[in-house]
Amino acid sequence: MKSIKVKKILAAVLAASMVMASAVTVSASGSDTSDPGVSSSESSSSSSEETPSEASPSVTTYAETMSKKADAPVRVAGLSVRTSVGGVYAANKVQGVAVTTPAASLGASLGLSGNQKAAIIIYDTDAKKSYRAMESINAAASAIGGTVVASLNIDLGAKENGKWVTLSSGSVGLVTGLPKGADTSKEYCAICVQPGGVVTVLEDQDTNPATVTFEVQAGLGTYALTAK
Repeated sequence: MKSIKVKKILAAVLAASMVMASAVTVSASGSDTSDPGVSSSESSSSSSEETPSEASPSVTTYAETMSKKADAPVRVAGLSVRTSVGGVYAANKVQGVAVTTPAASLGASLGLSGNQKAAIIIYDTDAKKSYRAMESINAAASAIGGTVVASLNIDLGAKENGKWVTLSSGSVGLVTGLPKGADTSKEYCAICVQPGGVVTVLEDQDTNPATVTFEVQAGLGTYALTAK
C-alpha cells in the first residue's frame, strides 16, 4: 500500500466537505442489521435524530430500501457475493459493493467490544458533494497517470444497542464492481482520502478484471476507483 501525502490541503475544510455534503437521509432505526443510525449519509456523528420512519413504522426511508443485512447476497459485477457487514449500500454508479472480511474476523479487525456489530454506509459522491476530497483524489490520480471512473463515500463503524459507534482504527476488505462500460483491459486501483488530508493509493487485491478489492479504513473516507 503506497501513501501519497498531498500538500496544501486545508484539513478542516476537507473534513467539513466530506461531512456536510448530503446525498441520502439515513434514519435512526433500532435495527442492528440495516440502518447504521446516523442522521445523514455523509455524517459520522454518533447522535441519532428522529425521522418519519420512527414516528410511523409504515414509512420506508430511502436508506432502509438500500439496506442489507449481514451475510446478505450482493451482485458484484455479475457474481453473487455475501457481504459480511450490514448497513446502507446506496452506491448506484458501480456494479455492486460487498465487504469480504469474514464475519468471524470482524471483531479482531475493527477492535469491536461487547455487543458491538460492524456497520457500514456506502453511497456515490462527486466533486459537487465532496469538493475538497475529490480535489485531493484527482491530484493523486494525475500523479500516477490515472483516471477516476467512480467515487464513493464510505463510513465504516459499528452499532451498539441501536446507536452508531464511530471507529478510529482497523479495516475491512471490500470488493466493488466497476461501473458499466468501464474498460476492463486497464489496471485499476482505489484512491482514498480521509479527514486530515492523507491520500492513499490502494492496489487491487483481486485478479478479476471487472472488480476492485481494497482495504477500507474505519471511519469516514472517500474512495475513488481509478484506471491506470
